[in-house]
Amino acid sequence: MCPVERWVSGAMAPVEMWVPAVALFNTCCLNFGKSIIGREGDDSNRRDICAFYCCGMFPFLARLADSDGIVVPRGMRKLKALHTLGIVNIAHGKAILQEIKRLTRLRKLAVTGINKKNCQEFCSTLVHLSSLESLLVDSREEGGLHGCLDGLRSPPKTLRSLKLRGALIKLPEWVAHLQNLVKLRLEWTKLTEVDGTVEMLGNLPNLANLRLLNWSFLTEQRHLTFHRGAFPSLTTLELGMGHLFGITSVEFEERTAAPRLELLTCSVHRPSLSGLSSLPSLKEVLIVDKDRRYSKQLVEDVRAQLTRNPNNHKPVLKYIV
Repeated sequence: MCPVERWVSGAMAPVEMWVPAVALFNTCCLNFGKSIIGREGDDSNRRDICAFYCCGMFPFLARLADSDGIVVPRGMRKLKALHTLGIVNIAHGKAILQEIKRLTRLRKLAVTGINKKNCQEFCSTLVHLSSLESLLVDSREEGGLHGCLDGLRSPPKTLRSLKLRGALIKLPEWVAHLQNLVKLRLEWTKLTEVDGTVEMLGNLPNLANLRLLNWSFLTEQRHLTFHRGAFPSLTTLELGMGHLFGITSVEFEERTAAPRLELLTCSVHRPSLSGLSSLPSLKEVLIVDKDRRYSKQLVEDVRAQLTRNPNNHKPVLKYIV
């Protein structure tokens, strides 16, 4: 066991003990890195060391002092082969974004602390990350993400996974151009346009995994409809808006709405689900009702729809309380 593991194991060390623990952890990791470089000097091992520091050591050390993300140290730009970085707090100055901008091989990036002061620089940074495949943006600022991502005119064409957390109010227009996007997660985005949002997302040709979680919508509109011909590649859909957010019914239009959907997970506050009998690829419906807000009648209605589904193997209903 590494000395720092023995130091921190058991009860969490008090704050005044973090400094020596951090120093000890740093020494252990440094020796580990030197030992690898000493054995092999090729690019693959150097990349492994970069990942070890940036995905293991730096986050561990920084979160002892700041649970809202790490602060990128100066010189990070030198890690040219770095593939993964996060969660980075970019609220501490634009110099951080200048460091990230030069990590042109970056494939996965997660940031928090975006605000009105740094959002333009952040959007400019993303333009330079032409290899980026996964992006997480989290804002806990009072204004959330509202207007912060609109300045991105040319998102990375390689982007396959996008996670947005914070009040957007409206999805940025560039989302409609993410032709290679496979996974999308929205949480606390408080979108006010239901039909416009669904239409935009439904036209993404490769979107396979969609998660609409807590407060992804905040609207007076009560109906969420998946229209014919929309979501051609969607296989997994999670409606996890556990709080009352306006929408009370979810409908799948007959025949061609989400033709490849296999798994539907729902924990919406007292929803009405319809059109399940017309989903040709559906295999499982999972209803999560930890607060016991679903009526027995609603559950039986879902069960009846699945019974009418024409699939040779009838979809399974799982009800979890």
